Amino acid sequence: MIDGDGPSRREILAGASGLGVFGAVGGAGTYAVLNDSEEFPGSSIAAGELGLAIDCQGGGCETDGNAVSVSFGGIEPGDTGTRTIELTVEGNAARLWLRTACPPASDPLGDALAVTLSDDEGCGGTGELFSGSLTDLRREFADGISLSEGCLDPGDTRCLTLEWNFSEEDVEGLVGLSAELELEFVAEQCRHTDGTENPFGESGDCSEPPCPDCVELGRADVEPDSVSPGDRFSLGSGYEIKFLSVTNKGDGETVCGAIRLLREGSEAAAPAICKVVVRGGPPDHAGGSGRKSQRGSGPASGAKEFEIDPPATRTRGEVCTGQREGGNSGKVFRPAISNVMVHICQGESQ
Repeated sequence: MIDGDGPSRREILAGASGLGVFGAVGGAGTYAVLNDSEEFPGSSIAAGELGLAIDCQGGGCETDGNAVSVSFGGIEPGDTGTRTIELTVEGNAARLWLRTACPPASDPLGDALAVTLSDDEGCGGTGELFSGSLTDLRREFADGISLSEGCLDPGDTRCLTLEWNFSEEDVEGLVGLSAELELEFVAEQCRHTDGTENPFGESGDCSEPPCPDCVELGRADVEPDSVSPGDRFSLGSGYEIKFLSVTNKGDGETVCGAIRLLREGSEAAAPAICKVVVRGGPPDHAGGSGRKSQRGSGPASGAKEFEIDPPATRTRGEVCTGQREGGNSGKVFRPAISNVMVHICQGESQ
């Protein structure tokens, strides 16, 4: 080692944050780390250069270091789009890896967006990696996935294409929401690894947040018997449920519905639901007064429980009253929804 004002070998390697692993910085930028041979003032260091250029095309697509974020905001039902991320190896042959950030505990728009992620060397065709919801994509590759079966030579380009579709069905309450997909890339110089070890380790744990106690939040009395999508019913203390979709019997009575929970009018501020209990029709014995508060609360009220697992701010599909037998006919039917009891995870309510 030659003394001087330049950095030491230990300082250089410490600054490189790991031999042979790197990420891109800036927009369509390149970041290089030391691997084989390069001269530095005051030092004689063996180092080579490995770089990766990342170019993200399409609105709402940004890069930050070795991460790329794709945002979905201001979109309308029926909208579709495509985002393309180009990865170009520079300097030395390398293997590329990708991982996704875990989804938030509740993301209604992420649940609704249909996405397809394709991987292609040379950007001339497609090889589908995933097809499903945005939420499921974020869970699927949270542990990391190799994007190259072998090594990519300097100058080789690999493309990731993300196609998305915002369905026009069951969109009540989704317009105006936003979602985001976060991707992280790592490249390993081929001479330093055989590609069998995941450079991300075991850090991609997308386990659901714990819900040790599912406690009652409140009850919404539903009147009249016929409900329309968009109707709201109070739970008290600033909370309410809003119907997203409904199923009505031939006489117009509502027997099923998909709901979401609002707090001060906002789903984003609402806690996650862990259980709902749907009751319908009058009880066998309404009590001496027969008051409305007793409606649909007895043993014959067609009560039915629905666990929401994992907890979310809305039900996954419609929840219905329980089936009953009608009088002497023995005909099975569902009574109209009378009230909905909402339970949340302990500590969620503020």
